[in-house]
Parts: sequence; C-alpha cells; structure tokens
Amino acid sequence: MLPKKQFATLQRILRSIDNLTVRICGYLSEGLRRKNDALRHMQKKERNDPLLNNSPLVSPVALNDDASALHLLVKLGRHQDAAAAYTARRSLLLSAW
Repeated sequence: MLPKKQFATLQRILRSIDNLTVRICGYLSEGLRRKNDALRHMQKKERNDPLLNNSPLVSPVALNDDASALHLLVKLGRHQDAAAAYTARRSLLLSAW
C-alpha cells in the first residue's frame, strides 16, 4: 500500500496523462479533418477547372499519409474518430478516381 502522499501524486499523474491523451486525440482528429476538408476543396476546384481533368487529384503515394495518425487514434482508444476519418478519406479518394 502506498502512503497517502504518493497515492495522491500517482492520481494526479494519471489525471494529467488522461488530459494529455484527450488533447493529443483532439489534435490528431482535427488534423485529419483538415486534410480531408482540403482534399474535398481541391476536388471541387478540380471539377470547375477543365485543364485539370486529365490529372489525378491525389497521387497513390498519398493514400496512406494518414496512417500514423489513424494508428495513434486506435491505440489511444478513439476507434470511432479513426473510423470516421478513414471512411471520409477513402470515400474522397474513391470519388476522385
């Protein structure tokens, strides 16, 4: 059994870790959302520009540029956020082809 002072310190550290986890997940989700919004915006712009019809919106290399953020979200327990971002990105990429 830990003394009261050490137990209180341990609880404070655990709360701090939880708060940082929430902040990191927020940053990751926001970054993925912004990337998807930028792709959506570029896709709309591409439709309006007849000179860009022959060039692809996204290169095949960019298909997995969100993999590390998605992996971190899953590891941090934010499965729904990761699934939503994954679905949004893949539907954008599929509609671009």
